[in-house]
Amino acid sequence: MTKKRTEDQQSLNAVDSIWDGWLNSFKTLQGFQAEIDEKSLQAIDNQKEMLNSTRGILSKIEEEANKKTEELKTSLQNTMNTIEKEQVGSTVSTWMNQMEDINNSVQTLSWAPNKTILDLFSQSQDQFQTSVKEALSQQQQARSEVLKTIEKLTEQMRQTQKGLLPSS
Repeated sequence: MTKKRTEDQQSLNAVDSIWDGWLNSFKTLQGFQAEIDEKSLQAIDNQKEMLNSTRGILSKIEEEANKKTEELKTSLQNTMNTIEKEQVGSTVSTWMNQMEDINNSVQTLSWAPNKTILDLFSQSQDQFQTSVKEALSQQQQARSEVLKTIEKLTEQMRQTQKGLLPSS
């Protein structure tokens, strides 16, 4: 009788091991999916950091360009003031104003599109990040519900299989 109970207990343990192993494999798969979700969010954050860095670099370049333009304008004005005569002065002043207008137009045409594109890209990136987070949240919720259902099903299958074994 003891041998029979030992065999029955071994059979029950084998059933438990099989179902526990299957359930653990399923949980491991869900863990991999959660890891992939996290890596996706990290990639989006990295893109966002790169975008902000690019925006900072463009702003610094623009500041430097404006600074150099002002330095050039001041230097040229000082030079012209030292050699200026009555008639040449008004011509130089007109020429300086025209150069300043041209420079302002060139800067507006060169910097404005870059800023606009960068802003649009940032907005798109933010919308994409929000969409991905929502989708991942929904997937996580669905995975949790599936896991609960699988756990219940596994327990039912375990009990059913144990019930099919000869009882002691």
